[in-house]
Amino acid sequence: MIALLPLLLLCVANLSQGEEDVCNLPMRTGPCLAYFRVWGYNRALDRCESFIYGGCGGNANRFKEKKECERACVKNLHL
Repeated sequence: MIALLPLLLLCVANLSQGEEDVCNLPMRTGPCLAYFRVWGYNRALDRCESFIYGGCGGNANRFKEKKECERACVKNLHL
């Protein structure tokens, strides 16, 4: 039971990370060679940009739709 404690703590720590953390991550293609056009947040420009995701790896700064990315991350959103 005690051996599972570190795993539980890791899961809780991951769940406690908010959307703001996702928006601070760089856009990552990942090591695989698939071709998925997705959207990621560019923090320096405060806008969402499309990029190619390879299908594995990468990180959570990856959205299927531009509007989903904008709702989560863009601070000065003018629709």
